[in-house]
Parts: sequence; C-alpha cells; structure tokens
Amino acid sequence: MLTRTPNLGLLFTGAALVAVLGCQNDPWVAAGEDAEAQAQSAVLAERDPLRIVHFADSLLGLDSAALAVKLEAMAPRHPLIFEPNWRENLPPYLLDEGVRQLWADAQKVRASTADFDRRANQMLDRVDGLQGQPTGLRIYTYVSRAEEYDVIQAEGALFVAWDRFLGADHPLYANEATYLRARHHPERIYAAIAAALYNPSSAGGGQLIDEMLRMGKQLLFIQTVLSEEDAYRYLTYTSGHQEFATTNERELWETFVRERWLYDRRLDLKRKLVEVAPFSKLGSERDQEVPGQIGTWLGWRIMQAYWRAHPELSLWEVLESSPNSAELIQQSNYRP
Repeated sequence: MLTRTPNLGLLFTGAALVAVLGCQNDPWVAAGEDAEAQAQSAVLAERDPLRIVHFADSLLGLDSAALAVKLEAMAPRHPLIFEPNWRENLPPYLLDEGVRQLWADAQKVRASTADFDRRANQMLDRVDGLQGQPTGLRIYTYVSRAEEYDVIQAEGALFVAWDRFLGADHPLYANEATYLRARHHPERIYAAIAAALYNPSSAGGGQLIDEMLRMGKQLLFIQTVLSEEDAYRYLTYTSGHQEFATTNERELWETFVRERWLYDRRLDLKRKLVEVAPFSKLGSERDQEVPGQIGTWLGWRIMQAYWRAHPELSLWEVLESSPNSAELIQQSNYRP
C-alpha cells in the first residue's frame, strides 16, 4: 500500500537541540512537566489536530459504501497516503478480510487508542523540547499485512504498523524464532517509533566499537525521549537479561578489551556481538547466558557515562558532535 522512502535518519536534522537538564546526575531523565510545557503541548495540539492519525481505525470498520465516502473526504488532507491511483488500490486492501482481522487483533492487544496518543504525544513533545521548536512530524497508524518494517519513514511522517506489535504468541509470527517474536511486544511500539526518529549513520570507521557506539547512541536517544525501560524493551532484554548484563558488566568489558575486539573490523564480530541474536557469542562456556547485542548494550553504557561526565552538553551535542570512538571512551571515564 505504501511506498517506502529512503531512511531519512534524524527527521529533525539541522535544528539545534537545547541543554536538557543542567547538572543532574542522569541528564537523560526527563524533568517533571511544568505549566509552561503543558501550555506548549496544548498549543501544539491545537495547531495540528492531525498530529496522530489512526488510518486503520478510521476506515476498517466501514462497509464498502461508507468507506468510499470516507476516503473521498480524507484524500485532500493526506497526500502521503492517497497516491494518484488510490481509488483502485485502497478499497480492495481496506476491505480485505485478512487486513480487518489483523486490525481486530490489534484492538484487542492495545490498551486503547487514547493511551497510544498520550504516550506518543509525550514523546513528540519531548523531541520538540529538545529541538527547541515543533518538528511538524505526523504519525499514521495502519495495518501492513505483516510487512517486515515496524515503522516506515516518509518526509515529515512516520507510518506505524499495528500488526507488528500483536504479542509474541500471535500466530502471525509463528514461523519466526523465539528471540525474534519477542520484538512484537505491544509496548515495544513506542521504542520502535523513537528508533525511527533517530537512526544514526555509521561513523565510517568500520571498527566494532564504532558500531557499538552508533547503536548505543540510538538507545540513549530512546532512553531520553521515553525511558530506560523502553530502551531495554527495544533490545528485548528481560529483567533476567538486565541483571546478567549489569552484574557481569566488568567481566564483559574486560573480555572485549582482552580479545582486542574493539578496534577489529571483522563483520562476523558485529553479527555475534551487536546485531539481533538469541545470545552473544564470546567463545566462553557461558555464552548461552549472555544476552544478544551485548556489544550494543556496552555501547549504550559508554554513551551514558560520556553524557554523565559532560552534563553541560545537549543531547544533540552528545549524539552528533562527540569525538571519535577512542577519544569518546577516554573522555567518558567509563569504568565498569
């Protein structure tokens, strides 16, 4: 239904981000929303009542006659969805029984559309505050018929697929490995949106540490605009995974240093230690216990340490203006 556009990375590129929280110990923790922030949120909502558009919810409960009328009314306001041949392409898709069943399943697993709107708006308000001005970003929810993308980017908009977050036990994902099915948790939808908002480009060094820090920056962004819990949920780390990683952090880091992996350029190391996997392959007897993407987790810990050591920096400065990998580790004072 939707035409995919190239990855635009940070959708609000070019805007200067403001300092977040002064000298707090954890600068990524959001401060309580004051009256001024609440007023700004109200202004933003009034300015763009279509900030979040539930495309599927607006249409999938209608019969063919009512659907045609609704589509004609919506078309002028949503050019990103209504391409030139929409009258031929959209109705068959929207009347498809499989699509309607997936939408019904999505309604069952999400608490309510109002809950989604509240959390998504809080995240967008947080991004607007960090940027210093509204992004003008619009979020569309839809049913993708199980495409492989959680979120599709277009200029000024994100398309979020309800049917990518139906829960690990949904039959739609029956053919996926267990560790991949965990990525379909309904509450992971917010972290997936945040990850689409900021997907940093590779530093170009090609070393393992470059990729560790690149992914660590994305997790720091998710943590800042949402929460630490959401960042862990994006990793699909259980409480057991979190406990193992934090308990064994020093040993894990020492293994990376001892094996001289940090500045290694081998692609297989990235697959074993940074990319999505059921566990991380360290070549030890405990590999089955080590959560997947442990290199990404360590990169996140380094980025946390770097910002903690430099609280005067804005989020944007931490993410995009930081030194090269070797200097960043040194300046972070990272000591697990």
